[in-house]
Amino acid sequence: MTAPPFSTLERVLTRPDTAGPGDLGTIRAAGLGGALHSRLPGEHPLRGELRADALRLGLRHAQVRAEVRALLEVWAAEAIPALLFKGFALAEFEYAAPGERIYGDVDVLLPGDPEVVWRAAHLALAHGWHSDGQHADPTTWHHETMHLYSPGGHVRLDVHRSVVGFRAGVSPQRAAVLTAGLWARARRSDWAGLPLHLPGALDAAVLNVALGRSWGGDSGGLKPADYLDLQVLAARHGLEPAALAAHAASLGAAHTWAAFLRVCDPWRATLVLDPARTRPVIRSGLRGDGLHARLGHWRERFGHLRRVWPLLPVSLLDVLAARGATARGRDPRDHLRRWTPPGPVRRLPLRAVQDRIMVIGWWTWVLYPRQRRRGVCVPRAYASYRSLRRGGHPVRFVSGVAPVPGGVHGHAWIEDDRGAVEAYGEPENRRRFRELFSFPAQD
Repeated sequence: MTAPPFSTLERVLTRPDTAGPGDLGTIRAAGLGGALHSRLPGEHPLRGELRADALRLGLRHAQVRAEVRALLEVWAAEAIPALLFKGFALAEFEYAAPGERIYGDVDVLLPGDPEVVWRAAHLALAHGWHSDGQHADPTTWHHETMHLYSPGGHVRLDVHRSVVGFRAGVSPQRAAVLTAGLWARARRSDWAGLPLHLPGALDAAVLNVALGRSWGGDSGGLKPADYLDLQVLAARHGLEPAALAAHAASLGAAHTWAAFLRVCDPWRATLVLDPARTRPVIRSGLRGDGLHARLGHWRERFGHLRRVWPLLPVSLLDVLAARGATARGRDPRDHLRRWTPPGPVRRLPLRAVQDRIMVIGWWTWVLYPRQRRRGVCVPRAYASYRSLRRGGHPVRFVSGVAPVPGGVHGHAWIEDDRGAVEAYGEPENRRRFRELFSFPAQD
């Protein structure tokens, strides 16, 4: 009997030497080929097979690195301090080779002063980058202030003002204290002539890996890279469990850290990836530290509800229309064509785009209570397209596929003329899926 993907990933990450040819599909689907390549013994039969994976990741990192450095040099020349953290920073500064660490977006922390954010955005725009527009409206800011896209198309830069998100119930005040501490303890680095801030080693492990995952939007879930990141940081900086536990306690996160280690502990070669098993553990840790993820989510939803309630009736009609179209089948372009009004498009304000997508998501959650098992990507994308097109926004429906063990996985989502729509919550689609078609088709 073939082991499920979670079991396979847990095994090959904690015991790399057990990886076999039958695991290749799962390893590659998770983007772990480069990581496993460096961890296999020289004579292992998969080492040569996975060398190409490491080279591809290394080449992509080189492209990303060049574009990120170019922008950071512009900011540094204007005395805008930047702190790199999470995936890109780990690949560049902590792993033995960048081809070992897969990542999507690049995360950078800037001071949260609106004047600094606007200046950084205008400098980026002047050097060929483009923004999703969030920088211009502080009322849309949360733990991130904007998303920038590089001229060469290799980088999506997530610009943070807070080191953790607020969805797990973290108050803005608590997040601000954590962020100020990260800045105060940051390592000042010279990146081949470019002044830069990097997290201290203890913060990189506790604050960026464990709390970044548990206190952010993923509260309760893990990624395979979490285990590798802790493993690499511990080995590179000589981090011991006692020192890490003490640092977590100083951040008010002793229970979260202890819970995280129950499911992700490289010192004991323990790893659990199934969210059904990790969520109860992590959320018990959050409660011990005074955070309640569900309460935080509902408080956020009720706050939004006061603003968006007029959209509820018409958005319900959008979701019902999408549900009917999904049930009827046929070529998606037939349905999309009916929902595309004639005439020129006009860009909706970012807040209006966020509100429409959020309300569609609520109705989808209500009408598809088993959505996590069955998947609702098509009706959600249909309804989001219908709602935004009705408002005149230049949105596109995209259908794509990705290889998975034993076949392919299909997916549908929306984009606009700037690319990924941040409020849709799926920034990795272009990296994970190959486009089959889009409507309207790109010129």
